[in-house]
This record gives sequence, structure tokens and C-alpha cells, in this order.
Amino acid sequence: MVHKVSMLLILFCLLVALPAGAQNVGRVPVVTGLTVNQALEEIAKGKYAASVEYEYATVAPGVVIAQSPDGGILAPAGQQVKLIVSKGLKLVEVPNVVGVVAADAIDKIKDLNLRIGTITEVQTGDRFVVKSQDPTPGKLTVVGDVVNITVGIPKLVRVPPLIGLTLEKARSSVEAAGLKVGDIKRTATTSTDLEIVKAQNPRSGVYRYEGTPVDIEVWSPK
Repeated sequence: MVHKVSMLLILFCLLVALPAGAQNVGRVPVVTGLTVNQALEEIAKGKYAASVEYEYATVAPGVVIAQSPDGGILAPAGQQVKLIVSKGLKLVEVPNVVGVVAADAIDKIKDLNLRIGTITEVQTGDRFVVKSQDPTPGKLTVVGDVVNITVGIPKLVRVPPLIGLTLEKARSSVEAAGLKVGDIKRTATTSTDLEIVKAQNPRSGVYRYEGTPVDIEVWSPK
């Protein structure tokens, strides 16, 4: 009997010696996965305070996705429990890239944290300009979704043979093929009275986009 009384006295002394509020220590409720209203109710039941922050996430809006301190941890009554609540998926408006040069269109799409999907090339004579897109401009879509584009490209034409032609005939041949004359390099010689093509780049027979320049080297009379 004396032993039991002694133990009770020791426990009483320990409780008296505890700092104010320490006797109200409990376990923080587990609220991850609950709706924010349910979580706030549970926290209030445990006599804790709460703060709420919202972040974009892949779970439904209004659901608690994280808490601090973690659920189950011992903490005194009145301690604040920080809740991170889902705002749902972040939506962005698909930009209008029709008529934009493909390289700039790709940058514009990536700047909004969207991804480039399929790039379809169609020979329309355009110089790498976006002709259509999917999804359509202005549509709301989730960050990380893909945007497919169709790009108009120049027609492919065959480079004509120019070596041995006069410069005048070479110009006509290049233009007739849908190409254009690029740089002309002249080398003086006494062996000809006309400007005769001695080299070309690209070489004859290869295919290049319409409008590509063809550089020419000619023998030129002194």
C-alpha cells in the first residue's frame, strides 16, 4: 500500500513539474487525402491551429496533398499544422502559331510549358511556316500537353548542270529550275572571251528546296 502511495506522489510531482501546456500533448491527426474542410475539422478536434496553402497538382482540387508536421507526430495543443491543398491541374491557353515560322512557333509553345507533338511537313511552297495546329488557338489545355503542327515547306527541285554554260545561260537555267543565283566568283583568264561556268555549288543532280541559292564560279576574260 505504501508503495502505491509513493508512486502516485511521484507521478503527481512530475505533472506539476511539467511546463504549462505540456500536459496537452497529443498526436497530430493524419489529414493527407482528406478534403480541406474535413482536414480543418480533424485539426480543430485535436486542438491544433491550421494554415492552408494551395498548389497545382494532379489530384482533385480541394484535397490535402501534404501536411507539416506529419500526421502521427506528438505536438502540443495549439501548434500550427500547415496544409498544402491541391488546386488541380494547371491550365494554359494554347497559343496561335499559324503563320509563324516553325522555329519561333516551337519556342512559343515551349514557353507555356507545353510540348511539341507531331510535326507534319507539307510541300506548299512556304518557307517553313506553320499552316495549321491541333489543339486550336485559344483552347484551354493542361500544362505538359502536346501541340501538333503542320509546317509548309518549299518544293524540292533538282539542281541543273551549269558547268560549261555561259554565265547568262547558267542564270536562266537556275531560275527556270526555281532556284536563285547565289555568289558569283570570277577568275580572270586569257583563254576565253565569254564568262564560262567552271564550278557550281550545290552540284548538279541533287535536290534542294525551291529558292535555294546556287553559287557559281566562272572563267572571266581579262
